[in-house]
Amino acid sequence: EYESNAALGALCLNDNLEAISEANDWCNRYGLDTISTGVTIAFAIEAYEKNLLTVSDTNGIELIWGNSRAIVEIIHKIARREGIGDLLADGACEAARRIGKNSGEFAIHVKGLELPMHDPRAFVSMALNYATANRGACHLDTLSYTFEKGPPVNGLPYDHSLSPHDIRGKAEITVKLQNYMACFNALGLCKFLFCGKIGPPQITEWLNLVTGWSVTPEELIKVGERLFNLKRIYNYKLGISRKDDFLPLRLLTLDRNKG
Repeated sequence: EYESNAALGALCLNDNLEAISEANDWCNRYGLDTISTGVTIAFAIEAYEKNLLTVSDTNGIELIWGNSRAIVEIIHKIARREGIGDLLADGACEAARRIGKNSGEFAIHVKGLELPMHDPRAFVSMALNYATANRGACHLDTLSYTFEKGPPVNGLPYDHSLSPHDIRGKAEITVKLQNYMACFNALGLCKFLFCGKIGPPQITEWLNLVTGWSVTPEELIKVGERLFNLKRIYNYKLGISRKDDFLPLRLLTLDRNKG
């Protein structure tokens, strides 16, 4: 799967396809998310590179870029919370808190959730989504990068450029898609239907056929808005608020000149 390949491969400068496949397999067996695991291991490698972690901290593992065997070993330790694995098991955000110093500058997360492989410097709508999504850096809260690839989606009018690099109108579409995607969760639908450009009119048609209701596309989106806001209120009760609607410093300060 491409997210796993990128997180456990390129992100760690690991070009060993067999080791990437093995790491992916172990994550599946242990029930570890491959995105969070890969991002957290990359964080640990950088911390090791900057001497914020030492070989004694890593239980003798040489945690350097491209060390494919080390990546697999670390996955076992994370799953079992052994040694260095206990430090990393709760993700990059918590690991940075425990390590301290300047490690938070390269802990790539929002609200404690590690960023997936859709770089918001390439799809600018994802920047606003990552910052404001209730789960943190979750690409599934809008899937807006698929929207930006066109063509327009029926029932989601949009009068601006679909260019992923154009900021005009991206706030509007982020709000619309966050509300729309919340409906998929409530209905138990796969969000990848949206990749097939399935819009609110078709979803409400299916819903009404199954339930005998007469829900309109506008009512569906309103329900999604309420769901999104309810999660936001719950987050607020847990101490998560607009102060946490931020992107990692690295994404805000380091430009991508290519790619």
